[in-house]
Amino acid sequence: MKIKSLEIYGYGQLMSRKIKFDQSFMQIYGENEAGKSTIQAFIHSILFGFPTKKENEPRLEPRLGNQYGGKLELEFDGQKVEVERVKGRVTGDVKVYLSNGKIKDEEWLKQKINFINKKTYQGIFSFNVLGLQDIHKNLTEDQLQMYLLQAGALGSTEFTGMSDLMQGEKEALYKKNGKNPVLNVQLEQLNDLEIKIKNEEKKLSEYERLQDERDKISRRLNQLKDNLGNLTNRLTSKEKEISLHNEVVEWKKLESNLNIEPYEFPEQGIERYESAVRSNESIKRDLTLRNEKLAQVVHTLDNVKVMSERDEKALNSIRQRESDIKEKQQELKQLNKQIDDSERDNELLRQDIGWNDEYLDVDTSEAMKTHIAEVNRIKEENVAEREQIKRSMNQLDIERERYNNNIDRLHNDLVSDENYEQKKVYNQKALELGEKKSLYKKMEESFIKQKEESEKRSKQYRLFSVIGGLLLIAIAIYAFIASQVLFSGIFAIVGIILVVLSFFIKSKDLDHDQAFSKEIDELEEKVKHLKQFYDLDFNLDEQTKIRQELEGYYQSQEILSSKQSELKKELEKVEAIIDNKESALQETKASIHVSNQLSSQLLNDALTTIKKIKQNRLEINRLTKLRDEKNSDLEAFYREAESIVSHARLHYQKISLFHDVKQALDEHQKEFNIQSRNVEQQALLTNEINALKERLDENNNVINSLFSYINVFDEEAYYRHYKAYISYNEDMERFDYLTALLNNQNYDYDKNTQLSYMTKTDLENERNQLELQVDEYNDNYLNVQAELSDLNAKINHMETDETLSALRHEYHLLKDKVNETANDWAALSYLQNLVEAHIKQIKDKRLPYVVKDATDILNTLTEGRYTQVIYEEQNVQVRHQNGQVFHPTELSQSTKELLYIALRFSLIKSLHKYYPFPIIVDDAFVHFDKHRKEIMIKYLMSMSEDIQILYFTCNKDQNVPQKQTITLTKIEGAKSK
Repeated sequence: MKIKSLEIYGYGQLMSRKIKFDQSFMQIYGENEAGKSTIQAFIHSILFGFPTKKENEPRLEPRLGNQYGGKLELEFDGQKVEVERVKGRVTGDVKVYLSNGKIKDEEWLKQKINFINKKTYQGIFSFNVLGLQDIHKNLTEDQLQMYLLQAGALGSTEFTGMSDLMQGEKEALYKKNGKNPVLNVQLEQLNDLEIKIKNEEKKLSEYERLQDERDKISRRLNQLKDNLGNLTNRLTSKEKEISLHNEVVEWKKLESNLNIEPYEFPEQGIERYESAVRSNESIKRDLTLRNEKLAQVVHTLDNVKVMSERDEKALNSIRQRESDIKEKQQELKQLNKQIDDSERDNELLRQDIGWNDEYLDVDTSEAMKTHIAEVNRIKEENVAEREQIKRSMNQLDIERERYNNNIDRLHNDLVSDENYEQKKVYNQKALELGEKKSLYKKMEESFIKQKEESEKRSKQYRLFSVIGGLLLIAIAIYAFIASQVLFSGIFAIVGIILVVLSFFIKSKDLDHDQAFSKEIDELEEKVKHLKQFYDLDFNLDEQTKIRQELEGYYQSQEILSSKQSELKKELEKVEAIIDNKESALQETKASIHVSNQLSSQLLNDALTTIKKIKQNRLEINRLTKLRDEKNSDLEAFYREAESIVSHARLHYQKISLFHDVKQALDEHQKEFNIQSRNVEQQALLTNEINALKERLDENNNVINSLFSYINVFDEEAYYRHYKAYISYNEDMERFDYLTALLNNQNYDYDKNTQLSYMTKTDLENERNQLELQVDEYNDNYLNVQAELSDLNAKINHMETDETLSALRHEYHLLKDKVNETANDWAALSYLQNLVEAHIKQIKDKRLPYVVKDATDILNTLTEGRYTQVIYEEQNVQVRHQNGQVFHPTELSQSTKELLYIALRFSLIKSLHKYYPFPIIVDDAFVHFDKHRKEIMIKYLMSMSEDIQILYFTCNKDQNVPQKQTITLTKIEGAKSK
């Protein structure tokens, strides 16, 4: 299967984007946030469905309203199909368009991709740098071995994780000698319940005896209850009489007091009388105050004075022109200030350019400014160029000095050529000696091992010969005793021969190659000779590097000499141009009458200043004319104002004219307002005095009517009658209340009268006698009742006790749970055995082929440094080119990653005929150096002849052809380019 192109309708921040994959190997390059991860997630989603809530992946639905989803153009065995997935169900709605026009569903797609799911695909065919980083976690040796085996055999940790998970679940359910697992706890609880059930079944004996005793006590209790009820009723009645005795006595007393003629009094008589008295006092005070105020108002009206209407209008006309006159005065002041400021500006401007007089005929046109600017520009450019040339010459001098210092330093570190050449020979001989020593050591170890095995076999042969000989001699003796002389002689002779041969059996002497040992001795002698007669205590690589650096410095010195000669010629040309432009600027300074000391860069500013002096002079002339006009207008106004003020009998002063006019008008308005206000107040006070007199007469009439209602003539008699009225009504209300209270207690007139004649002492004596009788009956009743309650409690406990049935029910429920837990444990054991058998079958069948291919891949990726991947006894190891075997934990970080990648690629190749899917790699080689990464990219491109590879990266590899590279632009906001 190959992905030919993809079209994204809307996925994450990618909208309406189409990408074609024309080659089997494609490098998809883009900066961070360019959409690389989004495209990978899009491919996974279209093939296997959009992420659900159970998956720990974002759905990446677009936020701008675009349709969610897209389509892939795939190639299956030469047949092109289009897989489209859009928003619908949780995982999306799928349509597969065939080249012949037919449309298939998702089941067809699942069957076509051999029912592989997303997790398995990502675990085998799609990986990134995070997957490689798992190798460098704090894994133990066994964990690392298992991780690499899973990469080569299973492609993920899913199966082994299932086995470990099921083992944990089994141990949580049952452990042979455990206490906390579920099944262990349930079995212990089941035994406890069996013991409790046996104990409860013994408790069924006293029930009938307790029932008979309860019947007897119930009859006795009913009799006591009837007698106690009668005494209680009598005691309640007596206590009721005692509690109502005071009320009955009071009721009888009130009956005799109320036997008189009832009192009468006006409704709200006291409130109405006191209100009228208070109102009279207030009205009298108000009348006094208003009469005094009226006299003051009349006096004020007599003292008010106002001016004539003609003078008021004339002064108002002056007042209305105040803002205009003051504005003209302010304008006049402003004009004088502007004229003075302009004169001062011109004086300062002349000082700035060094003028004593104003030369108004100087040329200040734009042509002159352009001429000066051009001359200055050419001069400044050449001055800057001169400085740059000088800096470059100084830099070259510094560079030459640095080269000389470096050459001297390198010469100090340089060794002689003879020692240098002998060092090369020494290194070559030492390397050869080390390799031969290593080989000799291995041969010697092999020889010792063979010798030990030979001696062991010799000892075994001697032992067998002695035992066999002795056994045959014993048989010969037995045969001799049995009169079998012939057989006895044969067995005796053979046995003696075997015993004798055991002394001649010896191990074969073995020796290893003496010539090889002699060659090693010669190499050691040669190395020792070189080290003794030559000074070889230096690093050969460093000396080689020093010679290369010296050659580079000599070449650089020649280049510096040619650069310096060219710079001197350029400096002479630039200085001639600068002198020419300086002369032209001096002539310009003389024509505009400025000092030669003025900087040439300020000449244009001087022209601007001269132009401003001309403009200021014109403005001064215009402002002087305007000032004279304003002065004449102000003089005419003040002459007119003097005549008006004099007629109004005001003192005239020019400086305070408007203030005096305003003050006179304000005083006139104030007097006029006082006059109007007092006239209105006089009329108002007159009306209020009349109204108060009327209210005073009304209040006097109310007081007279109240006195006449009860036939009294003064205030004291009025209040005395009111007090008697209140006392009579309170006694009547209390008598009615007591009557109603006694009636509610079923007490009639005769009973009330009879009770009122009894004393409280007699009633209490009768109550005490009844209480003694009730207490005695109560004690007997409570004792009998307590006894009956105890019996009822015991009987009810026996009748309602469901302990036995509950224990039996709990026992059966727990037994069912034990059976269910046991079934779960058995099912987990079966599944665990099935998974482990499956893992073993996969490893036994697939790993040998995977390891063989992984050896070739690792050999290619490491350029022959590691020649073999070894798989023995559930362990993975690698062999170095020098013959040493390394455990994966002993490898470097990048080599460990290469081993993992080799196993992963080997697994992909072994599965290719079943799952011919493209490989997706997302920046998985960030830990590799440049050379190793180039080898990896080269290998991926060679793999792409059989398998499509999509390589996503943010570090573009320049060795990949442009036609095999797709560049993604960075997404800005929510739009993609």
